[in-house]
Amino acid sequence: MTRDLSMRSHPQHRAPASKGGTGVPPVVPTGVFTFSKERGAAALGCVRRRGRLRHTLLSLAALILVATSALPARAQSPGPLFNDAASAYQRGRFDSAAAGFQKLVRMGADDARVWYNLGNTQYKMGQIGHALVSYYRARRIDPRDADINANIRYVRLFAADKMEPVGDFFLEQWWQALVRPMSVYETRWLAALFFWIAAGLTVWRLWPQARRSIPPRLILAVWCVWLLTTGAAATCYVRDTVTRSGAVIATQTNVRGGPGDEYALQFVAHDGLMGTIERTESGWHLVRFPNGAKGWLMTADFEII
Repeated sequence: MTRDLSMRSHPQHRAPASKGGTGVPPVVPTGVFTFSKERGAAALGCVRRRGRLRHTLLSLAALILVATSALPARAQSPGPLFNDAASAYQRGRFDSAAAGFQKLVRMGADDARVWYNLGNTQYKMGQIGHALVSYYRARRIDPRDADINANIRYVRLFAADKMEPVGDFFLEQWWQALVRPMSVYETRWLAALFFWIAAGLTVWRLWPQARRSIPPRLILAVWCVWLLTTGAAATCYVRDTVTRSGAVIATQTNVRGGPGDEYALQFVAHDGLMGTIERTESGWHLVRFPNGAKGWLMTADFEII
């Protein structure tokens, strides 16, 4: 049973709450200035210079305020932009919704909710490859989200090219399935945590009073868990950072035997076909596809996750 794509019900982006008060610290006097006739002229000159400086600073501040008020507002809060894009999606204005979510991405909003809703919008627009890339970017941030994983499986059904993946060694399949629900940040923290636990137990074991309270098997077990979490962190890092996977985003594109139109045509790839980039040369990607086949296609027709 397939799942319908809909907007997420997560809370909207919240702007940071502003604190009360003016935010200006109180001025605390640091000393008392005594006036005398001997230095009256110098002090009067100092006061006048300070008065002229204060007047100049106030004038500059007024000019800056007038100039900036005449300029259009450039910075926008992510919250209203997200709400506007979501509202456009609900009204069926998918072009406006996609533009809004993409603007959030350009502003640096690397958030799973933004990528997820952008993928929903792109799917509604018939852009299968773009939608898959957005979903996979969302899953990289939140790999255990049920909606994201369900939509990836659902949208991949609409890809025109059906390539059966090459069977990996069963231990590799088991390991990949084990680390798939974890992000690189989580595995890094776990590896660091178990390292310090194992190191602390090892150091504590060196004390004569603690040799009987900490069995060696416990220390060995913690070190083994650290090795597993370190391996998981390395696997997630390679999967999310080193490996350049992506999808075909053109309606169709020619896959050739070399980086150029003069090379022989191998086959035609369609929107939504996934693959892994092995090399880039002269505006072409050498892509390895799920069935093990390799071919060159133009970089403009393939988007990296």
